[in-house]
Amino acid sequence: MIKLLLLSLFFCAIGYGQETTTTTSVYFDTDEFVLTTDAIQVIDGITVTDSLQTIKNIFLTGYCDDRGSISYNKQLASKRIWSIIDYLKPKYGYNSFNEAPVGELPLTSSQNIKKQRQNNRRVDIEITYELIQPEVVVAPKVQDTITGNPSYDIFKDSLQIGDKLVFNNIIFYPGRHKMRPVSYPVMDSIINSLLIHKKYEVEIQGHICCLKPGVNGRDMDTGKWNLSLARANAVKELLKNYGVDSTRLKAVGKRSDFKTGKGDYYDRRVELLITGIREDD
Repeated sequence: MIKLLLLSLFFCAIGYGQETTTTTSVYFDTDEFVLTTDAIQVIDGITVTDSLQTIKNIFLTGYCDDRGSISYNKQLASKRIWSIIDYLKPKYGYNSFNEAPVGELPLTSSQNIKKQRQNNRRVDIEITYELIQPEVVVAPKVQDTITGNPSYDIFKDSLQIGDKLVFNNIIFYPGRHKMRPVSYPVMDSIINSLLIHKKYEVEIQGHICCLKPGVNGRDMDTGKWNLSLARANAVKELLKNYGVDSTRLKAVGKRSDFKTGKGDYYDRRVELLITGIREDD
């Protein structure tokens, strides 16, 4: 049976504070409400958040060009809004959205009519982000491993095969396998501990947020659909670079199958599973 050892070496107390707002437009083809590939890329880009912000509200205002009846255009504007909501609702609840189907926008001049109509076939997406202020509490210092980063021995000699070490603070940028700088202190301590306790073999398990179980995320850095494995490999390479024997390390991607229940911030994580103990070490 796996024991979960929650290591709160740098426990983050999350507080909410300043809000910021951004507005972006998504465009549609004539008399269409289906999202294009370009529209999806825009939506994905503006809804990616990092560990220091969360989306508080998404306000959608829908428009149409001047062709068609007023009632038809209002319905079409609503359909365009709901195509975006349906795309985003696996990640956000309905209470995150507000909608305003305006409908038809008239031409403003007799020139560039085609361009005007293209610009009027759109939904404006206004997103309000709330900034998260992490409060860091540091455990007692043991020794230094990497210059400039405090290091701590966070393992125990009593660990057994099947024990899992869960960290709240190995933080990745959303959609990427790149760790944020805030992760380096705890990574330094993991390196330190593995260099001290040479007997442990570990499986590095990468996880992702947001998606339904069984789905792997797309790594924005490489374009590959292996984000959970890429995060595990990023940790493995860092451990190897600082002297941990690569034969003690295995990287696996757990996709989005194991959520913490604490939200996206904690789901973008890497965990360590003790898979072997070398008696001669």
